[in-house]
Amino acid sequence: RMPRAPPPRHISIQPTRAEQAASASTGAVLTSVSMSPLEVIKVRQQAAPTLSMRQVFSRMIREEGTLSLWNGLRPTLLMNVPSTVIYLTVYEEGRDRLTPIAGGAWAPLGAGGSARALVTSLFSPLELLRTRMQATGSSDGLGATAARVVRSGGVGSLWTGLGASLWRDVPFSCIYWALYEALRRRAKATHPQGEVTTSAAFLAGAAAGSVA
Repeated sequence: RMPRAPPPRHISIQPTRAEQAASASTGAVLTSVSMSPLEVIKVRQQAAPTLSMRQVFSRMIREEGTLSLWNGLRPTLLMNVPSTVIYLTVYEEGRDRLTPIAGGAWAPLGAGGSARALVTSLFSPLELLRTRMQATGSSDGLGATAARVVRSGGVGSLWTGLGASLWRDVPFSCIYWALYEALRRRAKATHPQGEVTTSAAFLAGAAAGSVA
């Protein structure tokens, strides 16, 4: 009898940091472009709460044109693409360094909060400028908007609202990463090859985001 061939080994290919950065950047660009109209409408509706979303949309199209729905897209891209790469890189480095010290359960919490605090502080000026451009519908560019803000309130005014942003984003990031990594560990422990499938990672992210 011919001997049976051994079963094929399951080969796991982990993406490199460069591939992860490219993937995150592409996702950030697509999300920014597709969600920009909703973000602009939300900001305008907050400025005119008596109007419905449909009324705000109709008025913008009628008075400012279709492209007004993408007001502030430039600062959004300048903020979201690099901030996503920096955030994920800092988180993963921090998690790997903290795990031997704090353990696998606490390291994601500390790394996630630290990474979010850093990114929020770095990109707070761009978030402020984006909101100003979306709210006013001005045709001024990013540089002109920044100059106007600095003239009226000084350089420090570019970080207006940073405290509120930190209170909003840092706790979310701590809770999200702690839950996400815990769910990933559980999924890995129950997988026959000890791996985390794409669907399991997606579900872990969705569950962690919903709770956080």
